[in-house]
Amino acid sequence: MYQTSKSKGQELVAQRMVREFIKLGHKAYLITSVYHDGVKVVLPENLRKIDGYLYTEDSELRIPVIRVDSYVARWPPRRIVFRDFISTLEKIVDKFQLDVLITHSTLWNGPEEVAKFIEWRRDMKNIGGYQDPLVFCHMSHFQEPSPKRYSLTERSFRIAWNRLTLPQIFSTANLILVVTPLEKEAKVKMGAEAEKCFLFPGGVDDEVFLRYANVDVKSLLKRLKIEESAKIVSYLGSLEERKNPLAILKVAGKLHERKDIHFVIAGKGDSSYAKKVIEAVSSLPNVTYLGEVSEQEKVLLIKASYLNILLSQLEALGLTQLEFMYSGVPVITSAVGGQAWLIRNEVEGIHVNGPDDIEGSVAAITRLVDNSTLWNTLSANARERAMSLTISMLTAELDEAITKELIKERGLTTMPSEVRATLAEPENVLKSWSSGSWGVIATGRRLFIKRGVISRKVTEIPYANISSIEYTRRYSWKTLVIGSAISLLLFIEPFLRPIFSRAFILRFEEMVRFLFPEAFLQSPVLEVFLDFMPMLPFLIAVIAFTVQARTGFTLRGPGIDALYLPRKFREAIAFIRNIQNGRLEEKKYDRPQTE
Repeated sequence: MYQTSKSKGQELVAQRMVREFIKLGHKAYLITSVYHDGVKVVLPENLRKIDGYLYTEDSELRIPVIRVDSYVARWPPRRIVFRDFISTLEKIVDKFQLDVLITHSTLWNGPEEVAKFIEWRRDMKNIGGYQDPLVFCHMSHFQEPSPKRYSLTERSFRIAWNRLTLPQIFSTANLILVVTPLEKEAKVKMGAEAEKCFLFPGGVDDEVFLRYANVDVKSLLKRLKIEESAKIVSYLGSLEERKNPLAILKVAGKLHERKDIHFVIAGKGDSSYAKKVIEAVSSLPNVTYLGEVSEQEKVLLIKASYLNILLSQLEALGLTQLEFMYSGVPVITSAVGGQAWLIRNEVEGIHVNGPDDIEGSVAAITRLVDNSTLWNTLSANARERAMSLTISMLTAELDEAITKELIKERGLTTMPSEVRATLAEPENVLKSWSSGSWGVIATGRRLFIKRGVISRKVTEIPYANISSIEYTRRYSWKTLVIGSAISLLLFIEPFLRPIFSRAFILRFEEMVRFLFPEAFLQSPVLEVFLDFMPMLPFLIAVIAFTVQARTGFTLRGPGIDALYLPRKFREAIAFIRNIQNGRLEEKKYDRPQTE
């Protein structure tokens, strides 16, 4: 992710994802810039002296963070860009033994550079140079380049980025994480494969709510000088034009006579628009501005709220609304973008007629404050929906999907299922060869040799157990002996007739006449064939003996029977030799699974 943050949605999702993967037993890290909420926390020039990155255990975020050399670009405006990232990423992947990379957001160089890095590694492997398998996932947190939010110049740049860069990312990524089904539809229209899309709607950080489960909200109300009997309508988010908090203040102005309703505005902002919001709050007696809130204050505000309101002009999902719903707080929303999917009208909240529907918002608030039965229904529905969208549940599902992709990338799908089921930990399939009914699969630790199609036999041999490789010429003497025996039997058949009874011979002749027409039995061609028939099995056996005579290799070692491999597997023999000579380091192949 291009930066860290304590309040911004995309950054929070990336940080929580790392934390949840660690809970699942993986080694996980957040690769990010030197910026936290737009402020430098590390000097970039210092990173250039130490391989371009710095690893820290961030005590505030409570996750391992790898900060890379970066800067704020002039174009795209406001975006943070990683410097010389492919070179730095290669060092990080090797140092921390990563096998999964998940990129977040759009219109910056992180996802694009990772896609190039992944494609380069795959090509390296395909043309013969071994590279550890990597799984690549991308989460755009996608928003349409709307004219309501962006200038013509920036909007056109976003359209170009979506047309040129996103298709490259789509084709390279194993999984495309979408926050709503609406985003999936948009991505598929842009060229993404539908089966690659994985629904990941941000997720509620249920651990935070559990941590502050016993905190009394009365302390917050007392500090803000709000009556305990008041119904609090909250806005929680950044003070920016897209979020449209000024519209909420207009709604509050319409309800200034309702002493039982109080509005709380919480969020950070330092723009001219944010200053307008803060100035407008000071003129409204039924509104309190809380400013930027800590994690504990956020939970207190959510628990104290009767309703949440968001009249956003553009919204991919609305992670904050999901948090309110988790606490049973119904949401009044403009229903733009992902909000229409997350909050169903008259089910978990109420949809108004767009971000400028002030009168509709006033009516929705009044209706829910005055109708406790309706509020109770929406509250229960909101809690139930959010309970199924926690970050822990979503990450566990994502972990299963990533594991399947790792199996594909490592080549485990080429292994017979009975072999895969016996592996305690997945092993990278480095190479595989096949010829006829034979197959050889090489992992970092052992060789699997399978023979047969219907009755398949699989032999497992650790490389350490192969003490010698013999170059062998194989002859199928059994085929030659059987063919000769059949020919000999046909030659002496006339001398064996007296042994059989007259009745048996007559029955056999009747069966032959029944099966074949009389004209065929009297044909001179048949007589010639019968004269030649005693030699036929021997000739067939000679041909088979010649064809089956071939060079190959016999593997020998302690604890294994001599095992023959046909000559077509000479590349497998060369691979075994390289393993035993130490040209391929085993430690590279069996790394712990990391994200």
